[in-house]
Amino acid sequence: MEYIWAYDLSASSSSYSRYNTDGDDENRSCERNRQTDMPEVDSPLGHWPHSLSSMMACLGCTLGIFNVSRFAILTVHFGANFIFQFVFLSMVFGLPLFTLQLCLGQQLGAGVIDMWRISPLFQGVGVSLLVAQALMGLYSIIGVSWMFVFFRDSFITKVDKYRWAEPVLYYRDDIQPPVNGSFKLSETVPDYFNGIVLQRHHLPSGNAYGTIKFQLAFNLAVVWMIVFVSLSKGLRSYGKVIYAFTLLPVFGTFILCAKILGLMPPEFVNVIFPETSWGEFFLNPKSWLAAAQETFLTWGLLGAAIMQIASHNKHKHLLQRDSSLVAVITITILLLVAFLANTCVQILRSYGYSYMPGSFERMSTYIFLWSEKGTSNPSAVPSSTPVRYMIHNSFIVGEKVVPPGVDYTSRSGYQVLRLATELVPATFAVMGSEQVSPFWAVLFYFILIMFGIAQQLAIWHCVITGIMAIKAKVLKSWETTITFFSCACGFILGLPMATEFGIYVVYFFDYTIGGIWWLVIVILLQVIAVFMVRGRPYSGDTVVTALFQPSHHPCLLSWAPPLLSFTWNVILPVALMVLCISTFKNGNFRDMFIWHHAPVAEYWPLWSRQIGSMLQFFPILCIPLVAVIQSYRYLNNGPSDILDRVQLLYRPPIGEHMDDLAVQGAAAAANNNVTSANVVSEDPPPKYTPPPSYTTATGARIAKFLRQSIRRSVRRIANVLGESSNSRQRAIIANAQTQQPPPPDYNAVLVEMNHTTSNAGDVAVTIPDGASSNVRISTLERLRNLDTSSGCLTAAEVASILRSSFRRSTIRPSNNVRNNTTFNDNMASLSAQNLIDSAAPIGETSLVLDHLPSIESENKPTVNTSSVI
Repeated sequence: MEYIWAYDLSASSSSYSRYNTDGDDENRSCERNRQTDMPEVDSPLGHWPHSLSSMMACLGCTLGIFNVSRFAILTVHFGANFIFQFVFLSMVFGLPLFTLQLCLGQQLGAGVIDMWRISPLFQGVGVSLLVAQALMGLYSIIGVSWMFVFFRDSFITKVDKYRWAEPVLYYRDDIQPPVNGSFKLSETVPDYFNGIVLQRHHLPSGNAYGTIKFQLAFNLAVVWMIVFVSLSKGLRSYGKVIYAFTLLPVFGTFILCAKILGLMPPEFVNVIFPETSWGEFFLNPKSWLAAAQETFLTWGLLGAAIMQIASHNKHKHLLQRDSSLVAVITITILLLVAFLANTCVQILRSYGYSYMPGSFERMSTYIFLWSEKGTSNPSAVPSSTPVRYMIHNSFIVGEKVVPPGVDYTSRSGYQVLRLATELVPATFAVMGSEQVSPFWAVLFYFILIMFGIAQQLAIWHCVITGIMAIKAKVLKSWETTITFFSCACGFILGLPMATEFGIYVVYFFDYTIGGIWWLVIVILLQVIAVFMVRGRPYSGDTVVTALFQPSHHPCLLSWAPPLLSFTWNVILPVALMVLCISTFKNGNFRDMFIWHHAPVAEYWPLWSRQIGSMLQFFPILCIPLVAVIQSYRYLNNGPSDILDRVQLLYRPPIGEHMDDLAVQGAAAAANNNVTSANVVSEDPPPKYTPPPSYTTATGARIAKFLRQSIRRSVRRIANVLGESSNSRQRAIIANAQTQQPPPPDYNAVLVEMNHTTSNAGDVAVTIPDGASSNVRISTLERLRNLDTSSGCLTAAEVASILRSSFRRSTIRPSNNVRNNTTFNDNMASLSAQNLIDSAAPIGETSLVLDHLPSIESENKPTVNTSSVI
């Protein structure tokens, strides 16, 4: 038999596996079985220091300052219908998308950059997702710096007034005397946000300048310093501080909502959600689209960060526990802030104010409160169309509500963080510090700041680890330096948003980057690449095993994993395509790509449309661009067969990385297979492989029988033609003395037994004189000396022979070869004995052979056939 040492593509680049050329069918079957198992890979960037750190970090992705504000305002606009629609769509595609990123991260032990060792052709999908996370983190962090100003002005005494309840003098020339000790809240609250927070001093003249404001720049620097300190030591620091940035705002939300809900006016207790219309639950498409967008923004927006967080989990981590806790806590907090926002609306209504959406552009458009006592400003009169019928578009930082019949060229309907900048400040101002302690205002803005920093930590951790994943072993020691320079670059690039023109910059980035339709396409390509192009072992049936453990309840395991796998493969792609088309059409994003003439509603100038369209297309174009680069790398180097190179490009064997060394190593191993066949080394211990199926075993037995029959026929023809076998005899005897016996071959046992029993007279075994009495008897001798009166062997005798011969397969004396009389007899004895010896079953440690007859031979010592093996 001939052995070769072949490069094992199913293991790492330094592992090898021995293949038997006579048993290639069985080896290929075992190889297919190994290919269907999901490999367990450790993240090169370390593991979480605590078991709950991963869950806390994921909670920072699903609960942030922006989605808390959006969800609360959308419940004010659409009522309780929106809550049920959001929960339903979360079950359909939101939570499956969230769990998919979790399972992929833990199973692959990699983020969006290094996960594509499973399919290097789609490396551009990871690059696109990483670029998206970086752009989101660059402009969304400015919202946290705004909250620092509200937080500072919340520290007042009971005899003072909130700063947003007082007029801004350089905004209003005709300041009227206060009514009942207070000024018009419909003017003071928006003037405070635009004049004190954003410092738009030239707003009355309609101009905006690019002067950097020290207050916003300083707050921005503070936020980036917090991010740097929290991430400077990697998981050692991030895994500890995330407890404070997550647990404190969660518990604070419960306390704050309990207090605010207790302030509900008695006459409005029965109508908590005033905009609810159950008859329009299935008829209002704007409500369903807003719920779908909010579902994606909550569960799928930071999917890359979620995947990176899960990649640091240890194997067998309780992923179902983490996902369940994140889902329950997220939905609970969102429901609480929904009740909080609608309670604020009802409190304002009890004081004679009605809430309506405004726009940030001018003083006449950013009014969001309308007094039922009347107003002299006609633009402040709310539209007769209910808010739930207006055009809605949800972005990352804010949302856009456009009433019908407005001038689209000057009014966008966009506003940022409506809950924190409009609704809650107006509620605290109208009630005053005498009725509600300023502590609750301080607690509210503290909660938002903590939520915002926790989400920024998750985003920037994904960016930093994505950069290090390019060369993890080299860049791991530079983690602090990479963190510092990335935070410094983020601060510098965020300075344009700290100017008077900053709110326009935020809206531009929120409209282009936060439009989410292009991000939906990228995530859709990720799902297709993993499940449809790569396929097994990264199919839905194997990926879902990270979420469900075998120790779970059998009733759950019978339906939950198949249902979730079906959702990933069928429902999720369809839902993402529908969401992408609906968002693109509803948001009028087509206007961004009209360059040859001005669109009908020209809000954006030509240069901004060109830049905006490039920002939306750049992440998508990264995918084919990186695919071309990867195709050149893999097709230019690698194995000699072009088809093998193509397979390494889009569907490499398990364990292959995107390193050039791996591709070159595969080619070198393929070229050196023949030369390495003569290397003699110790046989490695066998690895357990699942038993082949009945069909595979039957086919292998037939193939083995045909091969052996052909070889025996060729050997007999050579003997008849008188071929000299002296040189062959010496080579085979030398190999028999130096090489170890072959591994057991179970497929041809019955064939060889039938052959040897029918031709027992052709085989002779001789025992030399002077041999010791404990010489072991060959299997053929026992077959020859059995009682053959019945003409056949019994089952017990065959079993005894097979069991007794197994343990002797590796310790037979070397003089059995040297003392054979003829070459033909020697070959027949060795071949038949190896076949019979290797057929003994595994697990028998001892056997007493007392029933076998002794050997009668002239001038030969008596052999004791009763032996214990």
